[in-house]
Amino acid sequence: MTGGGDAHGGSRGSNARPSVDVLSLMPILRTLRRAGLVGALLVSALPAVAIAQSDRDPRLRVFLDCQFGGCDRNFFINELPFALWTQDRLDGDVHLLITRLGTASGGGAYTLTFLGQRRFAGRVDTLTTQLPPNTTEDVRRRELARIMKLGLVPYLTRLPGQERFSVAYAVPKDAPAAPDLSTVQDPWNLWVYRLRANGGGSAESRASNYELTSNVSASRVTEAWKVTFWGGQEYRFNRFKLSDSTERRFILRNADAGARIVRSLSDHWSVAGRANAGFTEFRNQDLYGSLEAAAEYNLFPWQEATSRQLLGILSIGGRYFDYREETIYGQRTEFRPVARAILAGESRQTWGTIDAALRYTKYLHDARTYSLGFNGRTNIRLTRGLSIELRGEAAKVNDQLFLARGSASDDEVLTRQRALATAYRLNGGVGISFTFGSIYNSLVNPRLEELGN
Repeated sequence: MTGGGDAHGGSRGSNARPSVDVLSLMPILRTLRRAGLVGALLVSALPAVAIAQSDRDPRLRVFLDCQFGGCDRNFFINELPFALWTQDRLDGDVHLLITRLGTASGGGAYTLTFLGQRRFAGRVDTLTTQLPPNTTEDVRRRELARIMKLGLVPYLTRLPGQERFSVAYAVPKDAPAAPDLSTVQDPWNLWVYRLRANGGGSAESRASNYELTSNVSASRVTEAWKVTFWGGQEYRFNRFKLSDSTERRFILRNADAGARIVRSLSDHWSVAGRANAGFTEFRNQDLYGSLEAAAEYNLFPWQEATSRQLLGILSIGGRYFDYREETIYGQRTEFRPVARAILAGESRQTWGTIDAALRYTKYLHDARTYSLGFNGRTNIRLTRGLSIELRGEAAKVNDQLFLARGSASDDEVLTRQRALATAYRLNGGVGISFTFGSIYNSLVNPRLEELGN
């Protein structure tokens, strides 16, 4: 048999071997094809399974859509036992969309939008609440749960079991039924001040590092004006012990202070002035300063900022630099006029979230000196249980006026002690999530969670 095989091999050359490989792969290909058919049947059957499950329970089905990360789903499940919390928005009677914007005081303004679906299609209710800065997680989740209960009442009263509900009102002691906020005397005249300091580090036998940061700010925000002052500094230290017992120490410092004044002209137009100054060792700058004027137009009224924004910004000004070392352009100090243009948009809808911005910066003294960058993030629900997340950043860089003359040492490159020449920057990621099975498993069982999955 071996000799016959050799004889045939001599007449066919190397053509016989691929045919054997293909035949050996046939069982695998058949298995993959069957698995694909099973997967397709499973996905196509999910809507029917979901409908069958949803018809068994008469309770209100709610889909929670909270993108900012401050929602405690398990807490809501326990606090609102009259609701079934679905895994996919298509299975809910109500799509509950929660968005957040920061307030001038450092707190949060929360908007809860109740979007009717299925039997409640076409009904939309919106409630808002505000929480002060430094609010604990427990206070925040209890306030959100309270607003959820209020918003779901109109839907619950149209379902069986409404006799189990009642309305309670806690009358405040020694307070008017409707206080007039215009008479409130604010000793701070709407100014808010923040002081913050952070420190941290780690240590091992042959390496240690620590970082110290501090920030201070003062702001006053009204419907017509927004005034902000800020300052901050950062100190980083790294130590390494090499194989020959020598030590290397690296220190990096920077600081910045500035002010911004914004004037609201209408529901769409705003203008601003901005100034800042500081130093940064990473960018070879012993001192820098900038001054610019800007105008902004938002296609949508600012009252809709929690759900959608599409804005354009144009600014023009100048920047001054005093360098630690002579730059690759032979400069020790320089002042350059600069212009910027920004096109940015954000949308939070029932199908997902999109957030993107296009930025263009141009030094006016040289047509070749500019940067153009784009960054974006989106999370889209494609179909029942299936969602995709995309994030990315790309920039064309041709405005590194601060680069020091001479090449960076290996130590500076490895420890990121100074900025390096580059023509571009890229960053990105993709994620996909597919959930199927029970459409509203709302049981809470936190036992042995600390062991991990």
